[in-house]
Amino acid sequence: MTTNKPSAARNLPVCSAKFTRRALIAVTLAIASVGTASAAQLVAGSPPSSAPTTYLDTKTGKIAGYMPDIAAEIAKREGLTLEFQAVPFPALIQSVITGKIDMIVAGMTPTPKRAEVIDFSQVVTAFGEGIFVSDDNKKEYQSAKDFSNDVVGIMAGTDYSEAVMKNHYAKEVKIYDNPADMARDVSLHRIALGMTDYPILKAQEAAGALKGMHVVSGYTPMKAFGVAFGVKKGNTELLNKINAALDAMRADGTLDAILGRYGMVKK
Repeated sequence: MTTNKPSAARNLPVCSAKFTRRALIAVTLAIASVGTASAAQLVAGSPPSSAPTTYLDTKTGKIAGYMPDIAAEIAKREGLTLEFQAVPFPALIQSVITGKIDMIVAGMTPTPKRAEVIDFSQVVTAFGEGIFVSDDNKKEYQSAKDFSNDVVGIMAGTDYSEAVMKNHYAKEVKIYDNPADMARDVSLHRIALGMTDYPILKAQEAAGALKGMHVVSGYTPMKAFGVAFGVKKGNTELLNKINAALDAMRADGTLDAILGRYGMVKK
């Protein structure tokens, strides 16, 4: 005669049900936690070759520059997590409009035309354009009016490219997406001079990237252009946080300290 002993397996369905409920609760909490973290995470787009404004540090493999440093300080103060992506300057506005990035961190000027499609923070700092020529170019350039007989190279998307063309200052204007290509054409005398942000030119010159060329010290820029952070149109929550942090950074001297590290003069 066989005696049937109670099997421990008979209790498993009850334990499994309890475990399942606990697991569901744990998963739900985990999902909620992830959702909260992602809400505070921002993706910033920065050009990788616009030192000292924004550039890719080859030693660390990360985006660096005074605008990324300021953005990082803003994120720290506002409890945000900031991730940088290398984005060419001409693609920045479309990237923030389509949601590929949350924030433009670059030397971008808040013009009325740009303000029609994205929102800008308060101006962070301001500077003018600079020019560079080959060492054997002995012509004196004091202003843009001296470009009348020259072919001029200008970086794409800059405000001064429009000013030079609109006022017919140059014989011809060639637009470049890459500063290295523009420097090469100056060196080969395909263009008489190259034009981009003055701080960028001085950084390139200091790094030895303008061999056989030099920045024209006597040139007076057409105007000083302010630079600001850009966000998607209507993203007032992020914009308010950026502006609040900038106000605090101005008040406690942090903004001046960051700009000073890069030789920038806040205007």
